[in-house]
Amino acid sequence: MDKVTALKQSPLLAALDERQLQGLASVAKERHFDAGDKLISAGTKGGLAMFVLLSGRVEISKNGVFISDLGPGAHVGEMAVLGPDDMLRSADVIASEPTTTLQVTRWDLYPYLKANPEAALVIINELAGRLALADEKLASQ
Repeated sequence: MDKVTALKQSPLLAALDERQLQGLASVAKERHFDAGDKLISAGTKGGLAMFVLLSGRVEISKNGVFISDLGPGAHVGEMAVLGPDDMLRSADVIASEPTTTLQVTRWDLYPYLKANPEAALVIINELAGRLALADEKLASQ
């Protein structure tokens, strides 16, 4: 799967147009993880990278409690990368099988977003929608 197609599968990035996706793909780097490798550690500062899964699967857990299992097209780590420098990662993300990702680092993402403010707005809109859904879910409990 090429980088643009993979980024397009991510719900966070799906609304970006082809030009925006190509720009983001140009700064994304392919990373490979073996089963058991940790992509993200809870409690660490999160500004290093977010990941979009190309192949394989990851398990997300918090305080040893299983939260989710994700596969190709999913993204992890976006909140900490887009958040303030001192924001901590909220969960562990571990490859449950050999996994290939696209990694987008903060130092690559921020210049891209500054040069492409329309792409930043698309991502902000997606995150705002997710926040609204989370608020509704909390209110209904």
